[in-house]
Amino acid sequence: MEHFIPVLISSSWFSSLPEYLQNELLGKVRLKHFKAGQQLHAKGEDGVGFYGICEGRLRVTTIGVDGSEMLLALLGPGTWFGEISMFDNLPRTHDNFCETDSTIAVIPKNAFNELLKKFPELYPYFATLLCARVRSAFQFIDSSTGLSLKHQLVKRLLMLTTSYGQHVPENSAITLTLSQESLAQMINSCRQTVNRLLGELQQEGLVLLHYGKITIPNPDKLFHDYRFR
Repeated sequence: MEHFIPVLISSSWFSSLPEYLQNELLGKVRLKHFKAGQQLHAKGEDGVGFYGICEGRLRVTTIGVDGSEMLLALLGPGTWFGEISMFDNLPRTHDNFCETDSTIAVIPKNAFNELLKKFPELYPYFATLLCARVRSAFQFIDSSTGLSLKHQLVKRLLMLTTSYGQHVPENSAITLTLSQESLAQMINSCRQTVNRLLGELQQEGLVLLHYGKITIPNPDKLFHDYRFR
C-alpha cells in the first residue's frame, strides 16, 4: 500500500485535504487488482465503494441509442471517483472497465459512511469534488453543442490531461496513451476526421503524434491558444 500513497495523494483534490483526513481515508483503503478488460462496475449496479486509481487506466462508458459503446472518459492514476452513489444511494450511472491491468484503492461504503459520521468536516471537501463533476458535465454539454469539431477535440485533450479537474495542468509535456478511435468516440466523429484535426494541431506545434499516443508539449499553450479558461 505504501508504494501507491504518492500516486493517491497526487490528486489536487486529495492533496487539499488536511493531512489527518488524508490518513483517515488511506487507512480505510483496500487494494484490488483487475486485469485488462475486466469490469469494475456496471451501470445500474449498487455503489459499493469510493475508488482511487493506483495504477492502470479505466474507461468510463455508456451505450448510445444505436447500441454502440460511447467513451465518456479515461481515468488515470491518482484519480478519485465513485462518490456520487455514496451520497445519493442510487445506482452507478455508467459502465467502468479497466483498459489495462489496474490496481484500485477501494474504500468500502460502510467504511466511507463511518468516516463521514466521525469526521463531518469531510463534507465540504466532497462538495468540492462533486462540483468538479458538475463543471465537467457542463463542459461536456458545451463541447457537444456549440463548438467546432476541432475545438471539441482540443477540449477533450485538455480534460484528459487534468483527469477531469483533479490534476493541475503543468507546462511540462504530457503524453496520453489512447487511440484516435477513442478520441473519435468522445466527440462523436470518425477516426479519419480526428486524424486530420490532430495533423493540423501538430502543424501548429501543439501536439506530437506517435503510434497509439499523443504528446502535448505544453498544455498551458494549448489551453491559451484555444482560449479555454
